[in-house]
Amino acid sequence: MKNEIWLETKKPIDLKDPIAVVGSPGLGSIGKLVVDELIEKSKAELTTNLYSTHFPVVYHTKPAYLAHYALPGIGGVKVEKQKWGLPKVKFFTKTPSLILVNGYHANFAGAYEIAEKVVDILQNFGVKRIIITAGFGSKENKVCCAATNLNLIHEMKEKYNVETEYQGPFYGFCGLVFGAAKLKGIEAISLFAGVEPKLGDPEFLAKDSATMIVDILKQMLDFS
Repeated sequence: MKNEIWLETKKPIDLKDPIAVVGSPGLGSIGKLVVDELIEKSKAELTTNLYSTHFPVVYHTKPAYLAHYALPGIGGVKVEKQKWGLPKVKFFTKTPSLILVNGYHANFAGAYEIAEKVVDILQNFGVKRIIITAGFGSKENKVCCAATNLNLIHEMKEKYNVETEYQGPFYGFCGLVFGAAKLKGIEAISLFAGVEPKLGDPEFLAKDSATMIVDILKQMLDFS
């Protein structure tokens, strides 16, 4: 395996001005829960897989989204019910205009490269707006946002009553996708749902927090 990143196209993509929603495991697994629910509700189809030698099957770090430069993780495949598969980022599409990205955390050495590649793929698909979903540590059950320009901030406040309240680091796959989108001139909005961390299990399933983001996305994406 010489290539560090490669793609598998399972189905051609033909979308009109698509919007992308991105999520990955993280605090409360909120981003992954959001994307998984949208895939189920929209019946989106898996169209592209992104593989990389930077994806460990077992992480040395806990939580997994805090990649450490000296701890690259352990390579391998995932085996479940007589099936196996390499770790991957999965792109699901729903015509006419929705892309859902189920992310995967790379090791430290490849994290920036993976994020840039994901944004390049979305840009090639014609995406001009990316919505990124994640969690932040809080005792309040509320959603706040960050965005790549002030117009998006005003839009979130005026249309959806979502404020910019979180301040601090945005770790891992989704944080880097947010940064790469800004550098490449693509509009990006991050929706953060508040969740109280569990020190012994930072990637527990915070389903109620994920549902808060899904409810806002239903409005933003005009789900019917």
